[in-house]
Amino acid sequence: MKRLLLAIIAVGFALSASAKIELPHILGSHMVLQQNAMVNLWGKATPNAKVNITVSWAPLRRVQTTADKDGNWATKIDTPAATFDPQTIKISDGETLTLSDILIGDVWITSGQSNMEMLVKGFGRQPVENSLNYILAGGKEANRIRMFTVKRDRSFEEKSDCEGEWSRASSESVANMSATSYFFALNLVNAIDIPIGIVTANWGGTRIESWMPQAALEDILTPEQIAQKKEASSVKPTELYCAMIAPIRDFTAKGFLWYQGCSNLSDNDHYDTMMARMVQQWRKDWGDSKNEMPFYYVMITPYSYGDSNAISYPLFVENQARALEKIPNSGMAATTDLGEETCIHPAKKFEVGQRLAALALAKTYGQLGFEADAPQMAAYSIKDGKAVITISNSENGLSPWYGEAVEGFEIAGADKVFHKAQATISAQKEVTVWSDEVAQPVAVRYSFRNFAPGNLKNMFGIPVIPFRTDEWTDVK
Repeated sequence: MKRLLLAIIAVGFALSASAKIELPHILGSHMVLQQNAMVNLWGKATPNAKVNITVSWAPLRRVQTTADKDGNWATKIDTPAATFDPQTIKISDGETLTLSDILIGDVWITSGQSNMEMLVKGFGRQPVENSLNYILAGGKEANRIRMFTVKRDRSFEEKSDCEGEWSRASSESVANMSATSYFFALNLVNAIDIPIGIVTANWGGTRIESWMPQAALEDILTPEQIAQKKEASSVKPTELYCAMIAPIRDFTAKGFLWYQGCSNLSDNDHYDTMMARMVQQWRKDWGDSKNEMPFYYVMITPYSYGDSNAISYPLFVENQARALEKIPNSGMAATTDLGEETCIHPAKKFEVGQRLAALALAKTYGQLGFEADAPQMAAYSIKDGKAVITISNSENGLSPWYGEAVEGFEIAGADKVFHKAQATISAQKEVTVWSDEVAQPVAVRYSFRNFAPGNLKNMFGIPVIPFRTDEWTDVK
């Protein structure tokens, strides 16, 4: 009799346990849900059970779905306009699970390598400028900024869940948040005054192919290229996509931020093609069949990259700039002025986040009054021993102001020997460049070495990206 009673009790506990709703880590209390959207919810429940969902913003409405034979279920709920009022979601298949302190706003997915991963508190001996100010003020953003950091993981099989949890902004949590992502969010909430949720998945020193599925790589690379990339890094192609992107791709979002490239510096002949294919894949994964969700990325910063006078860096930046033409609804945040010759992790992360936010505010949110796109060379001409360069995305003019010298230019004649050049702003969108050592100039370059940061910017402080008027490879 005693054994029978124990058996009945055991069965009761088992049934009780099986009735408990299980959710992926990305769905949790303190999260931000995308506003004005049909957002995805999914998880595990008792096999074949009815799953009922109620939400605080529509308390009289109930969404019901049914778990399959393995207990898997998925459904959608519609969200209202953004609100700072904390909301709740209750999910039940007989036992209720309650998610609380949920905000409704805009969700951005951010990813990349170490410069996106770098925390507000910095890395060892590598600080983030003014970090203490933002950390001490973090608590003021508790009801405005939330972040979910995907824990590092690797897999060759697509995973359905990842480790991580939603964090409300506070001094402690802000210190451990992705600096670029946090500063992007901070600039957004200050401009549009809605909650911002960040889901960030990063791994320092990784290559873009690690963040793409095998099928996407096969679309654009030869078998020989794929084989080479398998040997290029300890983190292999597809591993991070399977372990860190696949588990979050059902979390409804507004757009994407990307800060990666240093590890692919040698791929400056096809990185743009890989990035365009990755973006297309991610957009599709997030339900965007039209390939138009906003995608904003960061130009890698000047650094020695082994030889400050070499040009591997600007050649790669050319590739990043070409990607703008291949990726619809995209923008690149310029960093020509933010690099550090001896540190690949520049301390000026606020400016990076701000420039990404400016792109989003101008292109996605429709704010006016400033120019966010990176200025580039639009045209040039050579006459009477001087070159005249026309700069795009500088309708309001160029700086430095008041006749201060423009730095960062080199000029060469037919001998392909480049000399440091003098330059001055000669018209609203024009710079005139010359050198007394080059009587008949043929080519001009701006900031076109691994570390040769210039000071040419538009009137809003957005720096001109490195450029050249030639296609020479055998230069001095």
